[in-house]
Amino acid sequence: MHRMSLSDENLIIDCPVLSDAAPVVVGGVGGSGTRVIAQLLQSLDFDMGSDLNESLDDLGFTALFKRPSLWPLPDHISQLNEALEVYLTSRGHKSPSWISQAHQNARVAELLESIRQNNEWLETGSLSDREQFLAAFRQPTPLWGWKEPNAHILLPFLMAALPNMKYIHVTRHGLDMAHSSNQTQMKIWGPHLLGRAVDIDSSTDSLAFWCNSHRRLLELRKQFFNRVLVLPFESLFSKVDSTLTQLCKFLESPETFHSATIAAADLRQPQSLGRYRHHPPISLSSDDREILRHLNYTIEGYDCEQHRQ
Repeated sequence: MHRMSLSDENLIIDCPVLSDAAPVVVGGVGGSGTRVIAQLLQSLDFDMGSDLNESLDDLGFTALFKRPSLWPLPDHISQLNEALEVYLTSRGHKSPSWISQAHQNARVAELLESIRQNNEWLETGSLSDREQFLAAFRQPTPLWGWKEPNAHILLPFLMAALPNMKYIHVTRHGLDMAHSSNQTQMKIWGPHLLGRAVDIDSSTDSLAFWCNSHRRLLELRKQFFNRVLVLPFESLFSKVDSTLTQLCKFLESPETFHSATIAAADLRQPQSLGRYRHHPPISLSSDDREILRHLNYTIEGYDCEQHRQ
C-alpha cells in the first residue's frame, strides 16, 4: 500500500448543505482535455457560465477556490462555505432573498480584496473583472455547471455541500502528463498532496502528483460512485460511441447521444497522445504502476523491476 499522503487524511468532510442545486462540474489535472468535455456539455445546452477564458474555465470559481490558503480543506470550512455561497448566488442557484444586492456586492469586494492581498490570483487578466460577474444575480437554468480543472482538489467539500452535484473527472495518461508543459496545478497543490517540495521541471514529480491526485479521486469515487464519472480523454478518439453513451447516461439524458456525436465529430486526436514514448523512461514504483493500470493505461517499455529513486 502507498504511504498516506496529506490528501488522504480526511476525504469525507462534515459541512452543511448549501444548496439542492444539481450542477455538473468538470475537472482534472491541468492539460487533461477538460475543455473538450465543457464544449460537449455546451452543445447539450448546459450553461457553463459566462465569465470564461479561452479554455472555458469559469474564472469566478477560479478566483474563489484556486487558493492555497484554503488547504487543508477541513480547517477552512467557513471560508469555503462563504466562497461557495457567493458563487452559487452569482449563478442564480442560491435564492437572492437571503441577501441584498448591496450585501452581495460587499461580500464579493471583500473576498476579492483578500485574494488580491494574499497574491492568490494566479491567472492572466484582471481579478477586478471577476467582480461584475460574481456580484450579479442571474436567473437559474435547469442544465448548468462549470469547468475548472482544479475542482478535483475541492471535491471533498463540493460533494458534501452540494449533494446533487455530479462530477466528471477527465483523465489522460499519467506518463504523457508527466511531460506536459502545463504544471500549474503541481506548483500550487503538489507540496500539499505530496507533503514535500516539488520541482515543476521534474517529470518524476509531475507523475507523482498525477498518481496521488488520482489515488485521491478514486477513493472519493468509492464514496460517491453514482456522482463521479471518470472519463479518459483518449477514449473520445478510440471508443467514441461507448464513451458518449456513458457520458449521456451519467447525465441522465440518453436521448442526447445523437447531439453529442454530432458535437464530437469534429474532434481531432492531438499529436501529443503517447508522447511519453519519445522520452526517457521515468522510474515507476509499484504503486505508480497500480494506479496507471487501474485507470487502464498501458506502460509499454517500462522495466517491471524499476522503482522510483
